[in-house]
Amino acid sequence: MKNTIKLVLILSCVSVVWAIQEGKNPVSSEQQKAIEQEILKVHVAMVKAAESSDVEGLYSYVLDECKGVIVQDGRIMMTRQESLDATKQGIGLLKDISYKFNKKHITVMSPTLALWVADGTTSVTIVEDGRQLSMPFAETIVFVQKDGQWKVLHAHRSIPNPR
Repeated sequence: MKNTIKLVLILSCVSVVWAIQEGKNPVSSEQQKAIEQEILKVHVAMVKAAESSDVEGLYSYVLDECKGVIVQDGRIMMTRQESLDATKQGIGLLKDISYKFNKKHITVMSPTLALWVADGTTSVTIVEDGRQLSMPFAETIVFVQKDGQWKVLHAHRSIPNPR
């Protein structure tokens, strides 16, 4: 089931990207570079908030009215509040968390829509027993510009299957 959901999401993203690449790009190269820089700034701020256990700060970048906002390892959190509550609960179990990104790519689809795709490693220390764990991850984030700010419309993060 998890793999089916992942496949559907990947195919949906690929279809959107292909469709955009087939048509004329509505964004000039200068606009594209500026949007990419804005998305990078927002993502850096989101990571900083997460690494500081500032869940409210992290979710200040998530649209309020989203439905199905976050997918985490096959679990769909249908509202921003549900996702916020789950993140607060998870962060509470961690002494610290850090992210190292390997590959990052931004696809600008329009002046107000961009897709972030990345992979990397999350490292955490568990509060209860001090264990340190590192796990690979892959993520996609759909950003939309609303009221002049780039916000998360949808995010999907998963841990790759062991090979």
